[in-house]
Amino acid sequence: MINDEPDARDLVAIALSSFRDSILPLVPAEQRFTALMIANALATAERELAAGDKAEPALAAAVGGLIGEEGALSVPLAVLVPRLCAAITDGRFDAAGPQAALRRVLFDLTRARLAVSNPKLLAAGR
Repeated sequence: MINDEPDARDLVAIALSSFRDSILPLVPAEQRFTALMIANALATAERELAAGDKAEPALAAAVGGLIGEEGALSVPLAVLVPRLCAAITDGRFDAAGPQAALRRVLFDLTRARLAVSNPKLLAAGR
């Protein structure tokens, strides 16, 4: 069966466009900040839905390799990141070599998160 219905990404995009075009111009000044926060939340949700889990396997592999869990390909990134934090706390990356590898992985994680949460900052190269 063919599903001609809009998916979640399409629905969020429609809601955001409608909100920006029809609602936002009518919002009183004292509620403008709240309205802009709503628009920003919808835009972030739209980017998150568009990104999906494309970057997650590579990031999980990088984090897993860093903490010595290379064989754990099925371990989600959300599980590996707290383990990485614990390894940092334990001092496993205090030496220069491990620290450089850690910085590369943290940079990749940050870029992936910025792509969803603040792509303008990422595009500015900051």
